[in-house]
Amino acid sequence: MPLVLDLVSRVDEQQKIPEARGRLTVDRWLRVAGAPGVFALGDCSFLADTPYPATAQVASQQGYYLGRLFNRGYDFGRDVPSGGGGDLAKPFQFLNLGVLAYTGQGKALAQIEAGKSKFEQTGTVGWVAWRAVYLSKQVSARNQFMVIFDWLKTYFFGRDLTRF
Repeated sequence: MPLVLDLVSRVDEQQKIPEARGRLTVDRWLRVAGAPGVFALGDCSFLADTPYPATAQVASQQGYYLGRLFNRGYDFGRDVPSGGGGDLAKPFQFLNLGVLAYTGQGKALAQIEAGKSKFEQTGTVGWVAWRAVYLSKQVSARNQFMVIFDWLKTYFFGRDLTRF
């Protein structure tokens, strides 16, 4: 993160918020405070009033959000970014879809949220949920087949240690 730390040290507004701890302070539209035209997302960004977890889920949603605003030609020079038709950009909102974590030896933790319902499991059931979600995130049937094939190959023959 040398680039981020360098930017934090050069922009006065960034040094005013010590709880950012080396991350770039952003507004609700992910604009870096004190650096017009610069945006930050993921682990290197910090929103003071709503801190987000440092996960790929947050970074992915932030990237999608910024990409959508850029593609629609929003003007970020205003206090609230606006589009060509005068519509105002909604601030970024994180949608927590849950947490999945592999804990080793065929076990995992799964906390999945869908609306008001929650699914929380650990152990083998959590591992099955983790694998199912991972498989559903593949972009094509070919990728799904390749992932399943790789899982089966690893199960029957062990991990391939010849590549590094």
